[in-house]
Amino acid sequence: MPTALLLGMGVAIGSGIFRTPGDIAASLQTPGLVILAWVFGGLFVLMAGMVTAELATRYPRAGGEYVYLREAYGDFVAFFFGWSYTFFIVGGGAATIARAFGDFGCELLACAPSWSGPIAAVAVVLVTAVNAAGLRAGANFQNLLTVLKVLALLAVIVIGFGWGREPIDWLATPANRSGGTLLIVFAAGVIPVLWAYDGTTDSVKLAEEIRDVRRALPRALIGSAVALTLLYALVNIALLRIMPAAEMAGLASVPGEAMRRVFGPGGRMVMLVVAMLVFLGALSSTVLATIRVAFALARDGLTFRFLAGMSPNQAPVPALVVVAGFSVLLVMTRTFAQVLTIYFLASAILFGLSYGSLIVFRVRERKFPAEAYRCPAGVFQASVLIAIQLALAAGIVLRDPREALYTVSLLGFFGGLYFIWRRQVRPADGPG
Repeated sequence: MPTALLLGMGVAIGSGIFRTPGDIAASLQTPGLVILAWVFGGLFVLMAGMVTAELATRYPRAGGEYVYLREAYGDFVAFFFGWSYTFFIVGGGAATIARAFGDFGCELLACAPSWSGPIAAVAVVLVTAVNAAGLRAGANFQNLLTVLKVLALLAVIVIGFGWGREPIDWLATPANRSGGTLLIVFAAGVIPVLWAYDGTTDSVKLAEEIRDVRRALPRALIGSAVALTLLYALVNIALLRIMPAAEMAGLASVPGEAMRRVFGPGGRMVMLVVAMLVFLGALSSTVLATIRVAFALARDGLTFRFLAGMSPNQAPVPALVVVAGFSVLLVMTRTFAQVLTIYFLASAILFGLSYGSLIVFRVRERKFPAEAYRCPAGVFQASVLIAIQLALAAGIVLRDPREALYTVSLLGFFGGLYFIWRRQVRPADGPG
């Protein structure tokens, strides 16, 4: 259980908590709404954790959501999810982290914002090369940076509560709020919050390796959601004790500015360097996820043969190169906010399907499997998660139709690719 719990927290703690507070403050502005958004995000991942715990204990195999979708819907949805996950969740997630790395790099080096994309692209290539060297090299690189994440956040909390003197007006009314009703504004602020929690359920991909998975995995998923909610809320309260929400709005690095106010320019520089190291660690773990999905697709004969190839060091080099190429394309052509929009629209569709698989299993089963964890009010919780994902997707489409069209077009391409694969590849490369 400790390994699974720490894995979920380790994957989640990345660019989000360091990069998004300024964007959240710009949307919500009121300290009370800022903290409420972080608590809402925690409740979302808590529900997601319980629903995913049931799915993972029903089918404790490598591949996570891909496995549940294949069991629930069949090969087409599994193929669609596997390919879309590889590009959008792994590739798009890597691009989001890398773009944050590029933004911080520009701030640290005092260079023009146009350099953010190239800096991000270099980070993607570097981390991909390390992971392509083999599983051991990628894991060691990741382990070196994991402890730094938690220590950096604990340092922000200690400094904020120890040195911060800014009074917090929890219900302050913003002088100028535009962009629609409070509900629409809150929904826009929640998207970067959910990015900071993303990855909390990734430990389900280790279900095959966990002893007593029925007990250990649900506890790890629930524990990581609760621990992250507490940690993130404390970090944001600490930041609000140093600077008001109105002054956070739009800053790429709120923690960096907070440390500058407490310790001067040197404090800002140190926090920027620490954050960039954390981003590299998060980027490494995201790219490493390609291995799990590529393995599951290859095992079931649902990918082209060249993408299933492994190096002598057990690294899926072809899949890593393809994912890295897509990430570089995104970071060179889109901003952090735009990449985040693409990521979350795809995520809403793909994970909405995953939560729906619990409803499918509950409806068609005669008897609940004794070896599985039973999610309390499972159908209701899955339905709530799907409704939230649909609301987020609708908000993205209305707010940014151009990026929505780009995302949906690529998703449609992956859906159509299944029929090309089935007709031309499966007779030669399939399992039978």
